Amino acid sequence: MKKNLLFIGLLVAVLLTSSCNKYLDIQPVGTVIPKTESDFRALMVSAYISYPAHKSRLNLRTDELILDEYSVDIGEIKDLYLWNDQNPDVKTFPMAWETIYKSIFYANYVIAEGKNVAGDSDEMQQIRAEAYLIRAYSHFELLNTYSENFNPASAATDRGIPISLRVDLEQLFKPASVEEVYAQVLADMKEAEALLHVSDNANNVKYRFSKRAYYAFEARVRLYRGEWSLAVEAANKALAINADLENLNLPTSKIPTDFESKEMIQAWERVGDSKVSRSTFINPQFMASYSKGDLRLTRFFQKSGHDYVSAKGTDTRYNSTFRNAELYLIKAESEAQLGKKDQAIASLSTLLKNRLIPETYSEAIQRLATLSNDALKAEIIAERGRELTLEGLRWYDLKRSSRPAIEHHYLDQVYQLQKNDPRYVIRYPKESISNNPDL
Repeated sequence: MKKNLLFIGLLVAVLLTSSCNKYLDIQPVGTVIPKTESDFRALMVSAYISYPAHKSRLNLRTDELILDEYSVDIGEIKDLYLWNDQNPDVKTFPMAWETIYKSIFYANYVIAEGKNVAGDSDEMQQIRAEAYLIRAYSHFELLNTYSENFNPASAATDRGIPISLRVDLEQLFKPASVEEVYAQVLADMKEAEALLHVSDNANNVKYRFSKRAYYAFEARVRLYRGEWSLAVEAANKALAINADLENLNLPTSKIPTDFESKEMIQAWERVGDSKVSRSTFINPQFMASYSKGDLRLTRFFQKSGHDYVSAKGTDTRYNSTFRNAELYLIKAESEAQLGKKDQAIASLSTLLKNRLIPETYSEAIQRLATLSNDALKAEIIAERGRELTLEGLRWYDLKRSSRPAIEHHYLDQVYQLQKNDPRYVIRYPKESISNNPDL
């Protein structure tokens, strides 16, 4: 135990040398072994801020971006862009793995020691709930990055990722099945639900989990598992707390990913990375998927020379994990999957009314009414792409839906991700495999 405590102190000291988010009330825990509520809250802050910006690396694999071949950072990201997971350049950004497990390490310590050391007050219960949710969310992200999508027929045998539940530096990490990982994610969520006290967080601590964020998380988990009714139920619970959307028709509206946006649920993950941002432009073909009267064209993207870049930016102001727009899209997709076409269109129209100019909105609603249910499902996935662009969810959506062919260009050569390409399931990081034969 002493060895583990010392490791926590060292790890905290290293991670807290990074600059603090200018809008979050982050206070360093230092190297003191946690004993009080405030110590454990500070340790949880470390768990939040050490979580990597891996969503921006997933964005490189999608159809959203094109590479700036003259970027000074090209050597670090080109192999991610070209899906070269087998033999990447030694300078290549590693996909998130160890860094996510570091956040899990913090959460494990809070779960193991928090109640015994600092008591069982409402605040400590809230802190422990957040630890369970960080652990659940981290395993969920690792699973969706490195494993096959959930399939009830094969989940028991499909290879998942290692589950980490203990503060033990010498534990052996062996992959669990997809079913086992999801069972642990859901078990942690159940523990958290019973401990949560905060319904919704104030803007200055919007990075934390709350009941509203819990329900949004559950809605996404149920969606990815194909549990359509449960996804709608969870989304409705989150929207019952706050159902607001930014109306982009209004000049006073904020970009929806702004942490002060009325639809922001949890502004935690850094979905923009500076090296990725300054090395890429928006794919013109992707931009062409927006209609002329779609207000997101001018709010989500901005001109840069002859090209366009993301207006969502790399500033921590635009951190985003969950927001209400996704909940309406989850409802729409789940209702369409349940054959409830009218309800699906109603959920989708709630979002579109706040994103399109009135004339374009009217045309869109008329067109949706003419679609078959299968065509409506495809349209909802496309709408997810337009609304959630560059927030790190596009790769997961492509992977769990049609797994389409994608074409990228580099140095006058064409690189292709084939339809149903096995590279939709990313390999474990090469270094991690070298360090752990059990992988």
